Amino acid sequence: MSTDADRAAAEKAEADKKVAEDAAAATKAAASAWPTGGYNSFIPLLIIFILAVLAVCVDLSTVCLVRACLDQSQYVINLVNAMLVIYSWINLIEKLPIYSTIQKPIMCRNFSASGFAAALKPDKFTGTYFKRWQTKTTLWLTAMNVFWVTGVSTGTIAPEQEKAFKEATVVFLGAVLSVIGDKLVDAYLHVHVAKDLWEALESKFGAADAGSEMYIIEQFHDYKMVENRPVLEQAHEIICIVKELELLKCELPGKFVAGCIIAKLPNSWRNFATTLKHQRREFSVEDVIGHLSVEQNSRAKDSHGKGAEGTSVANMVNQKNFNSHKPKGKNGVQHNTDFKKKGKKTFKKNKKDEGCFTCGSVEHWANKCPNKYKKSGQDSKSVNMIVGNNENGASGYGNLFTVFSVFQPTDWWVDTGAGVHVCADISLFTSYQVTGHGSVLMGNGASASVHGVGTVDLKFTSGRIVQLKNVQHVPAIKKNLVSGSLLCREGFKLVFESNKLVVTKYGLFVGKGYESGGMFRLSLADFCNKVVNHIHSNVNESEVWHSRLCHISFGVMTRLAKLDLIPSFTLAKGSKCLSCVQAKQPRKPHKAAEERHLAPLELIHSDLCEMNGVLTKGGKKYFMTLIDDSTRYCYVYLLNTKDEALHYFKIYKAEVENQLEKKIKRVRSDRGGEYFSSEFDSFCAEHGIIHERTPPYSPQSNGVAERKNRTLTDLVNAMLDTSGLSKAWWGEAILTACHVLNKVPTKDNEITPYEKWAKRRTTLSYLRTWGCLAKVNVPIPKKRKLGHKTVDCINLGYAKNSVGYRFLVVKSEVPDQKVGTIMESKDATFFEDIFPMRDMQSTSRQESEETPEPAIPMEYYEQTHDENPEEDDEETLGRGKRQRTAKTFGDDFFVYLVDDTPTSISEAYASPEADYWKDAVRSEMDSIMANGTWEITDRPYGCKPLGCKWVFKKKLRPDGTIEKYKARLVAKGYDQKEEEDFFDTYSPVARLTTIRVLLSLAASHGLLVHQMDVKTAFLNGELKEEIYMQQPDGFVIDGQERKVCRLLKSLYGLKQAPKQWHDKFNTTLTSVGFVVNEADKCVYYRHGGGEGVILCLYVDDILIFGTNLKVIEEVKSFLSQNFEMKDLGVADVILNIKLLRDNEGGITLLQSHYVEKVLSRFGYSDCTPSQTPYDPSVLIRKSKGMAKDQLRYSQIIGSLMYLASATRPDIAFAVSKLSRFVSKPGDVHWHAVERVMRYLKGTMNYGLHYTGYPSVLEGYSDANWISDADEMKATTGYMFTLGGGAVSWKSCKQTILTRSTMEAELTALDTSGVEARWLRDLLMDLPLVDKPVPAILMNCDNQTVITKVKSSKDNMKSTKHIRMRLKAVRKLRNSGVIALDYVHTAKNLADPFTKGLSRVVIDSASREMGMRPT
Repeated sequence: MSTDADRAAAEKAEADKKVAEDAAAATKAAASAWPTGGYNSFIPLLIIFILAVLAVCVDLSTVCLVRACLDQSQYVINLVNAMLVIYSWINLIEKLPIYSTIQKPIMCRNFSASGFAAALKPDKFTGTYFKRWQTKTTLWLTAMNVFWVTGVSTGTIAPEQEKAFKEATVVFLGAVLSVIGDKLVDAYLHVHVAKDLWEALESKFGAADAGSEMYIIEQFHDYKMVENRPVLEQAHEIICIVKELELLKCELPGKFVAGCIIAKLPNSWRNFATTLKHQRREFSVEDVIGHLSVEQNSRAKDSHGKGAEGTSVANMVNQKNFNSHKPKGKNGVQHNTDFKKKGKKTFKKNKKDEGCFTCGSVEHWANKCPNKYKKSGQDSKSVNMIVGNNENGASGYGNLFTVFSVFQPTDWWVDTGAGVHVCADISLFTSYQVTGHGSVLMGNGASASVHGVGTVDLKFTSGRIVQLKNVQHVPAIKKNLVSGSLLCREGFKLVFESNKLVVTKYGLFVGKGYESGGMFRLSLADFCNKVVNHIHSNVNESEVWHSRLCHISFGVMTRLAKLDLIPSFTLAKGSKCLSCVQAKQPRKPHKAAEERHLAPLELIHSDLCEMNGVLTKGGKKYFMTLIDDSTRYCYVYLLNTKDEALHYFKIYKAEVENQLEKKIKRVRSDRGGEYFSSEFDSFCAEHGIIHERTPPYSPQSNGVAERKNRTLTDLVNAMLDTSGLSKAWWGEAILTACHVLNKVPTKDNEITPYEKWAKRRTTLSYLRTWGCLAKVNVPIPKKRKLGHKTVDCINLGYAKNSVGYRFLVVKSEVPDQKVGTIMESKDATFFEDIFPMRDMQSTSRQESEETPEPAIPMEYYEQTHDENPEEDDEETLGRGKRQRTAKTFGDDFFVYLVDDTPTSISEAYASPEADYWKDAVRSEMDSIMANGTWEITDRPYGCKPLGCKWVFKKKLRPDGTIEKYKARLVAKGYDQKEEEDFFDTYSPVARLTTIRVLLSLAASHGLLVHQMDVKTAFLNGELKEEIYMQQPDGFVIDGQERKVCRLLKSLYGLKQAPKQWHDKFNTTLTSVGFVVNEADKCVYYRHGGGEGVILCLYVDDILIFGTNLKVIEEVKSFLSQNFEMKDLGVADVILNIKLLRDNEGGITLLQSHYVEKVLSRFGYSDCTPSQTPYDPSVLIRKSKGMAKDQLRYSQIIGSLMYLASATRPDIAFAVSKLSRFVSKPGDVHWHAVERVMRYLKGTMNYGLHYTGYPSVLEGYSDANWISDADEMKATTGYMFTLGGGAVSWKSCKQTILTRSTMEAELTALDTSGVEARWLRDLLMDLPLVDKPVPAILMNCDNQTVITKVKSSKDNMKSTKHIRMRLKAVRKLRNSGVIALDYVHTAKNLADPFTKGLSRVVIDSASREMGMRPT
């Protein structure tokens, strides 16, 4: 068997070898006989290809037979040989074995689902174009048969399908994650359910795609076909944009798209587009594409390859000669590729249609082309290059960026792609030089000539001026451009973030800019925001009629003009009314319902609405609308309460049925309680009226009434805004608006509702602007022969069932005609461009809304509006100004006013203490306005101003009674961004240690201590940044509601306000000879001639220490001249600390009132006093259980920490120890806290007393090394005394690990040495202290440490941190800052700061520290 197999294999190999040899020989023969070169070489290639295809299908014997029959033709034999070569190679490949890396070609591929799915695999999703990616991924997953898992929940799977579901889920998750970008995939790795993953992607990125809708619409709007590309191809691109809009649920009608394609055709297709427009039939998109295809093919045939599409490159960045790509022969002569015979007649094209041969434009010929002498490939300066090209170099919609062309000549825009500054307006140049040549390349590919070069000064709204040099004057440019790259070269820093641009230079704020239309526009001083909407400033006829018609739309006004109801007028394109823009904010409408053809009164729409609780002058809160569906004629009634709806419906029914002699058949309303009552249903049933109600939560079902409500409220808003009247006049405004709407035609209807309702034509000549000034004749019975014959009134609308008008008297010289009355008359002269109430600036809008307006009695000379009388508000009682005092029930009782502090200005004005809060608010605003804190200006486009709020606080005296009501206007500085709205914010504050040292020196040297308070201190700081803020509540200027406050000086709440105030105070004092203490930057002194004064600033509180009263008064006078100050006289309370001075000159710091407040707040007022603050026998460790009342524990610790750091060093260790367990307090910690509170109860009247002797600074240092097995770090304590009392102390855990008591004591001594150096520097820079200041004696109870410090050498084994601290202490000793001395532990005053001690030790140490009862 093996021999036969070997023989067969050998024969097969021999046959394969022979086939290979035959193939090689045939190849060689074919190559030798093959013709070379020439045009005929293409024919054999075609024959070879055909024979190769046949070789696959026929047998070798057939080929040989053909060869034998064609021996006569050598040429054909060569071809057959070539076919033999191909056939031999194919057989050889089929017989080769298949290796792992070599695979023979598959001659016939079969279709497979997996191969199809692989072909559908989408690109990775990067966060954009989600809908497109979602569609492709859905097809891909469907082809893999795994997309079905997104519609199945895990709890609804049958057991037999669970395995298939899990497998499909794994494939689905892997497939989706494989086509998500690397930056996004990490956020979805934790999702293991296919449905959740798919829904998460759709909820996150599906909504984001909605934001791109406006950009695609903008692309569609700005797309313009160019000449150098096939029109049919560009039309398909427009259709692609339309399809993208359809994916975003924004469908465009086919007729609209077809018309847009025709309108966007290039100039060379102008005649063709005109022909299509003149055909009197509608075109679909398919029809237009068909016509374009036929016309394009026809033009291509006529042009014979010359490119009938033209040669313009309007949308291309680089312009080239379109003949430059053709191959040239020798000497640069082009080969003629025209196959037409000479002498054959050709058609000559119109030269004008051909256009320019240089740039391709059809607007001019080549001899007038501006690029006539420009060399091909010549470089040019590129400006505003904002175009997008696809991979083929052609402009397409997908990459097209749009630049708005609407601009102001004074606006400047930052362009990072521009190489030079460009300006279009020559009047903006400060220096100018004419240039005769030069050009720049525009963003649309066209070049523009440069007329000159000069300098332009840009003045930002911040007040800073930036000078631009070498600015190119290009009149053809659409925008004035500032080159971002040139600014950066000159040292400017441009920060782009969100929609804001911040310009700085070397850390100094220069100006801002805001995003507008894809670019950043600089906020300049002469900037006027009139880009988006053009608003006429001059009063013309169209504006007058727009006001007369209660601000209806301009479209309705145009239709009225066509009906000859109002005079014809011309309207500038894009004109808008500012009041309409401010008052009307439309949303997308619901889908229109089917048109109904009903008779009058067959269907009545009704609804009831309120104006946010604002009452009319007659106390009406609601208005009710009743609209006839057929005529759209509307009635409006004003209601006090909702239950009056049935009453007015009965009135309406009786009137309309009597006038029209018809019956109401149906009433449609919402499901409000006023329509849902049984009385309303009973009335309708009694009269045969069908009452239709809308479904729940579907107001669009009652769209006619809802739309009427919105139209009326929009018009009322605009009317009130224009007139300047308060919101309480909305009742008169809405009756007037309803009257006007009944006289103007509705949409898609040329007949007005009044004409349909009354069956007679109306006139509008009597209409006058609501709220304007009117000079009304005085009624005949009240006229006088001498004096005015008219009174100044405001037009309030039209009298019902009368030809007169309603007027509000605002100014009267006639005794019998009082101001505030309402009268009706038709004898009046109107001044429709004057609005008296708008010109009267109100000091407080909030007060006008919260405080009722003066009563206005309505006197009617012609009684009208019987069913809807307007009544007056009753005058509110005035609030007394008597000072509120606390009642007393004897010496044993204290009664405090505990009214809650208001959180807003409305709450303050409505509280029982409204008068006091108003005085506080008025005082704050007076300070702000007198200080020039801001100026009212227009809001820069794109700027988001900071908010502000009122903060109210009652300032209490030490005994708890109310001393002062304070109101503070605070800016919402948390919205500020670093390096945009602020830069440096650090501001020093005086340390409590500094205040105690100065008080101790005052006791030692007999200094007088006075106190002053700076009113609105932060308002004095001058801002360098450009910051805008909203107008404060209650003080919004009428008529300027949309304006903002540009801050010129600091305001409370700004992040830089503390720094700016300190800088201002520092500059003011140093300018008159005050010296700043180098240790504490908040201490200033001036000394000379035996007199001296020291100032200590703590934010806005100033302590003044003087040698006599004269120097103190001089300082007070100086401060009062520069700041708004309040002289508090002799200091008695500072930072909630009482200052008591005895007859001997001693000073005591007392906080008994604070202790009492803390005990009362946390419920320890009646606790049993304790002898010590800390029990040394109790071991306090971390709690292992649940935290117990953690919030209250942290509040108590916070209150005690201020007390321990201010005047009670005796509780410093206990508070420091207990503060380490704030995160998880347990029972043990609560017991310890209660002990501290009980200790304070027994020592409530203890104060820190300074006798003034000895006036030597002395320090104590101590440490407690690991007193607990759970503790890994020791405790440090130190204390410094001066003038008989403690001035500085501290108890804290050490920051490093120590291995012995000596190391712990050394670490504590190092910490004490740092404080000693600072105290010595503070004293060295004070004029009262004798110089030089001796070394501070540091008492330590560890002799080893003292020995180590005094020794210059040591050989101990210690860590790096210990060695560093040893060197630091030695340096302090050697430099004379400190001197070390040993003290016994019993006399070490720092010992109570490291551990709990007995009562005897605590009492003794407290007395040494200056603690004594008062």
